[in-house]
Amino acid sequence: MTAAFAGDVNARHVIRVIEQVRAEVGRFYLTTALINLGLGCATAAAMALCGMPNPVLWGILAAMLNFIPYAGSATTLVLVTAVAIVSFDGLGRVLAVAGSYLALATIEGQIVQPLLVGRRLALNPMVVFLALWFGGLFWGVAGILLATPALVTVKVIAEHSRHAKPMLEFLSPA
Repeated sequence: MTAAFAGDVNARHVIRVIEQVRAEVGRFYLTTALINLGLGCATAAAMALCGMPNPVLWGILAAMLNFIPYAGSATTLVLVTAVAIVSFDGLGRVLAVAGSYLALATIEGQIVQPLLVGRRLALNPMVVFLALWFGGLFWGVAGILLATPALVTVKVIAEHSRHAKPMLEFLSPA
């Protein structure tokens, strides 16, 4: 398809850019999946230590919902807290469940994710936040899920374009 719209030189360039986009988005999803798997395992262990029923379920739920930025962690926190309220008589165990998940989600969101994903993507955090917000506003959950990979795509294309220096400066964290 590329060859039909461009000459041989341009077609090779477009194919290189497409391959680079695919590699960057793939690395983003792989890194995010591994981080979420770690959060899920840590959540399952914490819920087991707190005496929650079905701790593996809560670990899987935390890992799956964490693919949705911001809302996924908040939803998991509300669900585990609600189940803890129903399951336990004392307020101390409820606070232990909520506090342990909140601590794990905070460590993941404020330390692990920025270290592993943020440095790799080298995107402006405010631009990422705005992309997530507008993605959710216009397309709901699907827009939130696709906002960061779309920014990665724009960044890779800007890196390979002679006329996109202002866009690249806008997207970069400095």
